[in-house]
Amino acid sequence: MTLRTISIFSLTTTEINLFRRQFIMLELFLSSGTVCLSLYALVAGVFGMNIPYSWNDGHGYVYKWVVIISGLVCSFVFIFIIAYARYKGLVGS
Repeated sequence: MTLRTISIFSLTTTEINLFRRQFIMLELFLSSGTVCLSLYALVAGVFGMNIPYSWNDGHGYVYKWVVIISGLVCSFVFIFIIAYARYKGLVGS
């Protein structure tokens, strides 16, 4: 019966790689969330300005629908990014 010895360096390297992988997954979530929120803020900011556009006359409800639709699109983009990361094996076990 032979015993296999594992060096401290090997254990430490394995543990550091595990933490590095967890931080990469966290960075993926935060970066994709930031991109989606910035796109949503851009759309809401442009359409929320009080600049007298000719297409805005008599159509006050347009802002509500633009914000709702852009929020849904950004949510779907975020979900797609996370689903793609899970499909490729970047997130999850």
